[in-house]
Amino acid sequence: MNYMDPALVKPLTAIALAALVLRLALLVHQRSGASKPIHGGALSLAANFLSGLCFVAILPTVCASVLVLHPEAVRFAGLTWHPLLFIVLSLGLGSFVFALLHAVFERGPLQRAQREAAANEARGWTEEDARTSGL
Repeated sequence: MNYMDPALVKPLTAIALAALVLRLALLVHQRSGASKPIHGGALSLAANFLSGLCFVAILPTVCASVLVLHPEAVRFAGLTWHPLLFIVLSLGLGSFVFALLHAVFERGPLQRAQREAAANEARGWTEEDARTSGL
């Protein structure tokens, strides 16, 4: 029987983890955009995607690290730390920071879109709206 070279297990796991996280992030981003459109442009879209990516990466990273990668403990400040703790904290903090950036980029355009929608609603239906509605 041919078995995989043990030296390839960790790199292949990291590649599979990256592919899984990117796919999950794309699903979250598409559903997020479908449920509530993003008005802030490319920077807002990128920040929203990166926030979702960091958030969905936490669980698969923990699972892959515990089950396959088995990272070694790190001595830092006289204590033994598991690198997984740093990874989870950095992904959570990254998700928060990117969500905050998304909110900053989205605030102005969203307020404008809401004002326009309120103005259109207050205006009511016109004859042209009735003709083009397909009812």
